Amino acid sequence: MSSHASRRRVAIACNSCRIKRTRCDGQFPTCSRCFETVSECTYDHRSDRRKPPSKRYVEALLSRIGVLERRLYQLQSSDARHIQAVPVPQSDIATGEEVTQPALVTSSETSDLIRDLTQLYGHLDIAEDGHLRYFGAPSYFNLLRRSQYHPRMTDSASDFSDSKDEYHEISSGLTADVQSELLAHFWTWQNSWQYLVHKRKFCDAIANGVYDTYCTPLLLQCVLALAARYSDRVEVRDSPDMPETAGNALAEQAKAILHFEMESPTTSTVASLAILALREMSVNKEALGWTYVGMAIRIAYNLGLNHDCAAWVEQGKITEDEAEIRKITWWGCFLLDKLFVVALGRTGMISQRDISVSKPSLLPEMEYHSWMSDGPITGISIPVSHSVSNMNNTCEIFEIACPALEEMYAPNSRLSLSEKEAMATKTYVEISHFYDHLPGILKLPASAKTARPAHVYSLHLQYYVIVILLHRPFLRDNDRDSLEGYNKLCWDAAGQVTAIMRAYRAHYSLRRIPISTIHVVGTASIIHLLVATSQKGTIAQTAARLLKFNIACLHEMSQAWTWSLRAIRSLQILAEDWLELAKPQTRHSTCAELPASPSQQNPEDFESEVLEWLTDIENISRHPTRSLVLDHYSWPMGFFRFDPSSKG
Repeated sequence: MSSHASRRRVAIACNSCRIKRTRCDGQFPTCSRCFETVSECTYDHRSDRRKPPSKRYVEALLSRIGVLERRLYQLQSSDARHIQAVPVPQSDIATGEEVTQPALVTSSETSDLIRDLTQLYGHLDIAEDGHLRYFGAPSYFNLLRRSQYHPRMTDSASDFSDSKDEYHEISSGLTADVQSELLAHFWTWQNSWQYLVHKRKFCDAIANGVYDTYCTPLLLQCVLALAARYSDRVEVRDSPDMPETAGNALAEQAKAILHFEMESPTTSTVASLAILALREMSVNKEALGWTYVGMAIRIAYNLGLNHDCAAWVEQGKITEDEAEIRKITWWGCFLLDKLFVVALGRTGMISQRDISVSKPSLLPEMEYHSWMSDGPITGISIPVSHSVSNMNNTCEIFEIACPALEEMYAPNSRLSLSEKEAMATKTYVEISHFYDHLPGILKLPASAKTARPAHVYSLHLQYYVIVILLHRPFLRDNDRDSLEGYNKLCWDAAGQVTAIMRAYRAHYSLRRIPISTIHVVGTASIIHLLVATSQKGTIAQTAARLLKFNIACLHEMSQAWTWSLRAIRSLQILAEDWLELAKPQTRHSTCAELPASPSQQNPEDFESEVLEWLTDIENISRHPTRSLVLDHYSWPMGFFRFDPSSKG
C-alpha cells in the first residue's frame, strides 16, 4: 500500500521539484523530497502547464464565435442607420478640437472645505447607538469631522444589552452536549460552505462564557436554530416524533431577541439575519427568508461592510480581527444574495460596483484545518478543508455570471434575444475559463470514488446550474431529439449535477447537504424532464433514470429541508402540464414504475409512462426510490461521470 502511494501521480508538483525536474509526491504541507533536503515547499495551484484548453472551454469559444458571426452577418445585411454609433468625445464641430470640462479647482487652490465637499467617498462615524455607521459622500453626515453624539447619548446601547441578557436567560434550554453537537454540525456542514461566522472568535467567547460583539445571544440562537436542521437529536424538536419541527423553538427565541437588537444592529446582527433567513427557507417560509436576507444586506450597507476598511484599522477605529469579521460577514451576505438570485429568479440587492472590500483572508484555522464529516470518509485520508478558498472562488463565479443572468431574465430588459444570446455566450466563455483554472485543491477528482470535502461539491453544483440558466432561454425544439447546441450544453450540465449528487450521496449521504443544493437539483431535473419527452427512446430512457434519481435525492433532503418537497411538487405540476400537451386524451392509470424493458416499448408510450410516474404524487411520497439503482458505481451511462477537464 505504501509503495503504491509513493508512486501515485499528482496533479501539481511543488515549485521546487518542478524547477529541479524531480518527481514530487504532492504531500502537504511539505513533499517528501523537500522534507529530505530541507527546502521550502510551495505549490502554485493556478499553474498547470501540461493541460491544453479543456473541451468545455473550446465549446464555449465555438459557441461564442457562432453568435458573433451571426451578429456580424445581421449588421452587414442591415441598413447603416440601424447600426448603433460608437460614442465619441464631445468636440467643437467648427474647429474639430475636443471640448474638455474645466477642472473645478486645482490642487493648489483646493481648500479643506472644498476638498470635503468634492470627495466621492464616505467614512465611518459614531451613530446615535454608539456604534460605527457608514455615511456616503452625498450625505452631509459625511462632512462632520467629529461625532455628533456624546458617549452619554448612547445609554440606550447598554439598556439594550440588558434586554439581550434577559432574553438569553429565558431562552437557554439545551444541554452542553447537545449545544456542542449542534455547533459541530454548523462548522462542518454550513459555515464551511456559506462562510458567515469567524469560528475562532465565536468559540473563544463560548469557551470564556462571556458574550461579546463576536458571539451574541442572537447569533448563538440563530446558529443553533439552523444547525438543528442537521441534527437527529429529539431534544431540538418540538415533538420528538416530528423531525420537521427541529429548531422551531430556537428560531422563535432568536426572533424575540432580534426585536431588541434591531434597534442597535452590529456586524453579528447581519450574520444572524443571514443565518435566520436560511433557517426560514428550510421550513418553506420563503417570504420570511427573503425578507431576512434583505434586512441583513441593508444593515451591512449601513455598517459599511462593503468598503475596504484598511485605513480604519490604521486609524485605530477598528481592530484587525474586526476588519476580518467584516469581510467574512459581507462576502457571506454576497454569496447568500446571489444564491437567492439564482434560486428565486429575483434581482439581487448587492451591486458589484458598491464593493471595495477584499475577500476573506486565508486564516490558517479555517483554510488549512482538517475537515471531517460525521462518518468515515471513503477513498482518502482526512482532507484539508480549504473552505475559505472554496468560498472566495464561489463568489468569483457569481461575480462573473450574475450580471448576465440578471440582465437576461430582467422583466424590462432592453436587450433583444440575439443580444441576450451574445451576452450568454460571452459569459460562458469567461466562466468556463475561470472554472478550468480553479486551484487543483478545489477541482473534482477523476474518480468519483475519491472524496472531496463536502463544500467543494457545492461549488461545482453552483457552476453547473449557472451553465444551465445561461443557455436555457435559447433551447430549441428542433434540437431536442438529437441534443445539439444549447440543448446538449444544458443536458450535459444537468448530467454533471446528477453525477456530483451521486458522489456526494455515496460519501456523505444527503442528510446534511446544504439547502442551496435543492434549486440546483430541481433545475437539472427540469432539463431531464424535457429530454425524457424526446422521441428518441434511448435518450428518453436515460433522462428518465436521471430524473428519478434526482427526485429521490430531493426526497432524501426533505428531512432537513422541507423546501425540497416544494421542488418535487413543482416538477409534478410541470409534468402534469406537459402530459396534457403530450397526450390530450384522459389518462387511464398512473404508473408507479418504469417498464422492465423500455427499449421494446414505443417511445411515445415511454414518454407518457415517465410523466405519469412523476404525477403520481402519493406513490413518490411512499416510494421515492422505487425501481432506482442508487449504487453510483454501477450506472452504465458513459457520460455520467465527472467532466475529465475538471479533474484536479
